[in-house]
Amino acid sequence: MPKIRCLCDEVINLSVIPNKQEFKLIWEPLIEKLIDSLVNAHRQAKSDEDFEKQVYNLFYPKQPKFPEVYECPNCGRLIVFSSPSDPNPAFWFQREPVNGEADSLRSLVEKIIDN
Repeated sequence: MPKIRCLCDEVINLSVIPNKQEFKLIWEPLIEKLIDSLVNAHRQAKSDEDFEKQVYNLFYPKQPKFPEVYECPNCGRLIVFSSPSDPNPAFWFQREPVNGEADSLRSLVEKIIDN
């Protein structure tokens, strides 16, 4: 699934790594489980490289556990796939205009990371 056409007709390239339009959707109740898995991976790791591999496998497992979300750079819609291999999105979400400092999900996250 290298590309998807947004409902606004914008073509989004899904194969770029890392993809600045892609987000992982992590359900709040799973965060503690993910942290526990990271702590256990650190305890069991034989080396820094081993730990890095285990962390990578937690975030990018063969059977993905997190829905993938892409933000259209044109209209701001969020395109949600329940699995990266799905041919069609599970949901489309349209952003509602508000008076705020962020004009997109990406700019909101970038602002948080920069602070």
